[in-house]
Amino acid sequence: MLRYNTVWLLALTAGLGGCVVAGPSVEDTLLDPTVTGSVAPQPAPDPAAGDIDVVSDRRIVRNAVSAADIDAAADKGAGRYAWSNPETGSSGVITTLSQERQGDNICRSFETSRQRFDGIALYQGRACAVGAGEWALIEFTKR
Repeated sequence: MLRYNTVWLLALTAGLGGCVVAGPSVEDTLLDPTVTGSVAPQPAPDPAAGDIDVVSDRRIVRNAVSAADIDAAADKGAGRYAWSNPETGSSGVITTLSQERQGDNICRSFETSRQRFDGIALYQGRACAVGAGEWALIEFTKR
């Protein structure tokens, strides 16, 4: 009798073990191919625009360069201008700021650091007045 109970228990265990293996695969349960129209797809980023954070930081640096009072800094022996961008969390210090006049245009060359969560980088740039108090960042390259 003990022998039949052992065989019966082994047969039952083997049969139940097969139920565990049966069913959808892990891939079928994790990947849902259902497509809905409730959320519009995000547009692909424009590769010409570059990194959104860099574009935003360029704008902040341009504003800091154009607003710098070079004459007052020269009198005080200063020449370091801090900037920060609350949108990206980046910050830096503009150094070696110099101004040149090219005809009717005023251009400022500079170097700046850019500190972010992923590290520190140095940039070299040039901003020029384009009229009516507007400035354009002509150059902003990583060194």
